[in-house]
Amino acid sequence: MPFQLRLYQGLLFLLAAVPCGIPFRWDPNPVFPSELAAFFFCILITLTGVLVPSDTREKANPPWLALMWLGFALMIGVQALILPHGYGTERLYPIIYSLGAAGAAWSLSRAISVYGAPQLLNMFAWGLLAGAIFNSGLAVPQIMQLIQDGPRLIFGNIGQKNMYGHYLAWGLASAVYLVSQKDEMAKWVFWIVAAWLSLSLAYCGSRSPLLYALAWLPMGLLLWWRGAETLRDFGRALSITALLMIAMQFIAPLITDILQSLLKAQNEVPTGLARLDSNGSRRLVEWEKAWLTFLQHPLLGTGWGSYAAHSNALQTRPEFAIVSESVLFTHAHNSVLNLLAETGAIATGIILAGISYAYSNVLRAWRNPVVMYAAALATVSVLHSLVEYPLWYFHFLGPFALILIFMQSGTAKLGFAATWARMSWALWGGMGLALCVLGGQIYLNIYPIMDPAQDESLNADRIARLEAMRSNPLIDYYAEHGLSNYIVASKSEMPWKLAILRAQNAVRPYPGQMTDQAVMEALSGNQALAHELIRRAAFAYPESFDYFYQTIDGFSEPAVRALLKDVDEARDFFNAKLDFKIKRPLLRDELTASAVQASAAQ
Repeated sequence: MPFQLRLYQGLLFLLAAVPCGIPFRWDPNPVFPSELAAFFFCILITLTGVLVPSDTREKANPPWLALMWLGFALMIGVQALILPHGYGTERLYPIIYSLGAAGAAWSLSRAISVYGAPQLLNMFAWGLLAGAIFNSGLAVPQIMQLIQDGPRLIFGNIGQKNMYGHYLAWGLASAVYLVSQKDEMAKWVFWIVAAWLSLSLAYCGSRSPLLYALAWLPMGLLLWWRGAETLRDFGRALSITALLMIAMQFIAPLITDILQSLLKAQNEVPTGLARLDSNGSRRLVEWEKAWLTFLQHPLLGTGWGSYAAHSNALQTRPEFAIVSESVLFTHAHNSVLNLLAETGAIATGIILAGISYAYSNVLRAWRNPVVMYAAALATVSVLHSLVEYPLWYFHFLGPFALILIFMQSGTAKLGFAATWARMSWALWGGMGLALCVLGGQIYLNIYPIMDPAQDESLNADRIARLEAMRSNPLIDYYAEHGLSNYIVASKSEMPWKLAILRAQNAVRPYPGQMTDQAVMEALSGNQALAHELIRRAAFAYPESFDYFYQTIDGFSEPAVRALLKDVDEARDFFNAKLDFKIKRPLLRDELTASAVQASAAQ
C-alpha cells in the first residue's frame, strides 16, 4: 500500500475522530480548539496531495464542489469590499474556512482518482464511529447525573446536545456502512454498536434524530429492494437502524425507570420523542425575521455575522416580542435563511447549487455503496442545518466538505495540470499551517483575560493586552468583546467606551453592552439612539429587567432616567401579554420621596 494512501487514511480517521473529542471549552469561542484541530487536519490532507505522483501531462482539475467553496469565499470578499461591516473577524473566518474546505476537497478528489474511494472512505467511517462511541461513553456520567441530580444537558464532549446527536448519527451511519463492507465489521459487533448508539441518541434529548431516521428509512428500503448484494446489505442495515432509532425513543424511558428505581431518584431524561410537543415557535420567529432581512437586502445580504443585530432590532415588534427567549439569536436556526439574510441570493445560490449537484449525482449513482453512505451522512447535516447551524463550526464543516466529495463524481474541465495543482496545495497548505499556529497562539493569549479580575492592577494589564489585539483582524471582534466586559457606564473615557460598544452592538448586541451604550449615549446628548437601544434591550432580554433598572437608577441625570419609560413599557407589555410577573423595584428617587413622606408624617 503506498505511503501516500496510508497518510490520507490516517488523516481522514483523525479528522473524523479527534476534533469532536476535544474537551476544552474556553471563551471567547468555546469550540475553537475543536475547529482548529479540524482545520489543521484539513490542511494536512491538502498538503498530502503534493505527494501524490503524476506525470508531466496529467491533469488534476478541481472538483465542482471545491469551486463551490472558492466561489463562496470570493463572495464574502466582495461583501467585505462593498458593505460597511465592522470587524475583520467576521470577514476572514468564513473565507479561511471556505478555503480550508476547498483545499481538502480538491486534494481528496485527487486521491480518489488515484487510489479509489473505498479504501479512503473506510478509514473515514472508522474515525466517525470511534468518535461517536467515545462521545457516547462520556455521556453516560452525564445521564446518571441527570437522573440523580436533575436537569442538565447530555452532550458528550461536543458541548451541545443537538450537535452531539448529529455526530452520533454520523457514527451510526458509519457502522451501517462498515458492516456491509467485506471483512470490515462483524455483524454481532454491528448490532451491539447500533443498539448502543441508537439508545444514546434517544438519551441526548434532541428531536433531530427522528428526522434522520425518517430520511434513512425510505432510502434503506429502496436499496434493500433494488440494490446488488453489497448495496442490499447496506440498505437492510440502514432500514433496520432507522427503525431501531425510533424504537429506542420508547425503550429509553423504560430503562430510565429501572435506573430511577435502583438509584432511588425521580428525575426524568426526556427523549426527542417526548420533546416533540415542546415550544419551537421562537425558531419560526427567527425564520420570519431572517426572511424579512433578506427581502431588504436581497443581492448581497447584510454581511457575514450581522444577523444578530437585525434579529435584535426586529424583536421590538409585538408579534415577535410575544415569543420571548431572553437570549441573543446570532443565527436564524435555519442555515438557508441565515445565508440569504447575511450573504444574499448570489452567495446562497452558489452553496445551494453545489449541494444540489452532489445530490443529483446520488440519483445517477445510487447503486454505488460509497455514494449512498456519503448521502446518508450528508442528509444528517442538511436536515440539521434546516433547524440549526452545525456547518458554521469547522469541525462539522470540514468533514461535510469531504462527504460531498464522496457523493459527487467528475471535475471541472479547466485543463489544470497536476504540477500546478501541487503548487496550489503547497502554497495554501503553508499559509494554512501558519494560520493554525498563529490562531492557536492568539487563542491561548486571549482566553484567560476575557473577564475582569478582582485586582485592579491585573485588570489594567488585561485591558492593555486586549487593546493591543484590537487591530488584529483574526481576533478584533473578540478583543473588543473582552474590553466591553471591563466597561462600566460613566462619564469618564466616554469616547473610548462608546467606540467599542457601538461596534459591538452593531454586530452582537448583548444586554449589558446595550444598556451601557444607551446610558452613555444619553449622557452624550444622543437621546433618540439611547431610547432605541434600551427599548431593544428590554424587549429582547426580559430576564435582565433588574439589571436595566439597577443600571439606570445609578444615574441622577434626567436624560438617563428618561430611559426608565422604555423599560416600563416593555415590562408592562410582558406582564400583560405573557405569563410574566416582572416587578418594578423601588428606585432611588422613589425611596427618597418615601423617606421624606415618612419624616413629615412623624
